[in-house]
Amino acid sequence: MKKSNQIMNGSLPDIHHHKSNEALVKDEDFQQVGMLPIPFLEWIDSESNQIFSVKAINGDFCYISSNIHRILGYEKGEVTRTNILSWLHPEDYIYVRSKVPEETNCKVRLTYRIKHKDGHYIWIESVISRIRYKNEDYFIAYSEDISKMKETTEHLARSEKMNVAGQLAAGIAHEIRNPLTSLKGFLQLMEAGVDVDGQYFKIMKEEIEKMESITSELLYISKPQPHHRKTVSLQSLLNDVCTLMRSQAKLYDIDIHLTTESDQILLECDPSQIKQVVINLIKNAIEVMEEGGVIQVRGFQAESNLIIEVQDEGPGVPEQILDKIHEPFFTTKENGTGLGLMITNQIIKEHHGDLEISNAPEKGTIIHVTLPNHSR
Repeated sequence: MKKSNQIMNGSLPDIHHHKSNEALVKDEDFQQVGMLPIPFLEWIDSESNQIFSVKAINGDFCYISSNIHRILGYEKGEVTRTNILSWLHPEDYIYVRSKVPEETNCKVRLTYRIKHKDGHYIWIESVISRIRYKNEDYFIAYSEDISKMKETTEHLARSEKMNVAGQLAAGIAHEIRNPLTSLKGFLQLMEAGVDVDGQYFKIMKEEIEKMESITSELLYISKPQPHHRKTVSLQSLLNDVCTLMRSQAKLYDIDIHLTTESDQILLECDPSQIKQVVINLIKNAIEVMEEGGVIQVRGFQAESNLIIEVQDEGPGVPEQILDKIHEPFFTTKENGTGLGLMITNQIIKEHHGDLEISNAPEKGTIIHVTLPNHSR
């Protein structure tokens, strides 16, 4: 069987030579391939926010709904002369190519960005099926503009970031007060005429750098960040977050231990968003550990993926609600909103990753985040 990503290679030629789009809509074979009645196709064209398309395995469009103009700005005729790869956002290119079904009777749901005719990108969610009909393979896709939903989610994410920053304030104030007390003591010694040697200056510098690191991370998560992906050190990213969260953890008699395989492991991501993911996971771990203990944060590479794990020593998650945890706004906390985990899931999904939650063998919960390693 030919690889399905052949559909992603090269340009899309004119449709079946002598057949027009309109003729194909009425073609009995097309109806069977598309498995949709004509009235429904007409409704999609006039009312739906979805684009419906059927593609041959070699990349030819057999049919695409007219509302592509309303959603993406293109006319039907332009689609047949356009390379589909030129529509994809560069950061989603590898992801889409790797996920297109390679076997018949398979279906995938993909979220990615695609270029509007005027040049800006919109978020699209597609359900793509691969079917076989009369010894030919076809792709059937239902694609929907989810840009407004994404805007709402991002607004909620910004609100949650400010909420987290407020909750961290008490711990950070305590963490900054200690080095300030040390600095004040050294200055009083100097004011009294005590000879302060180089070792004390070294300690003072380290205390200032510690405060600078904590306040910088707090500012980083508090203010809006442009969504730009870049290659960063996984170890450095996790260390920044753990440094910030240790001040909060200490208030509850909790230590945070960070383990990474190497400082050479690189992650292609939006650093602001992935930091928010790890902050949310550690914050949740702190909240469930009523008797203190240790939170383990691990970062490592596994084949073509990068793994981030956060393990707590709390009571674990009851088996009967494990499947519900991924539902929007689901929470077991008395005053919780469920926003934190919902936003975490959304960010990971945007990075084409997965999140799994399981109970540790002895006690506690392990949250396992898998992200594709595109930087290899």
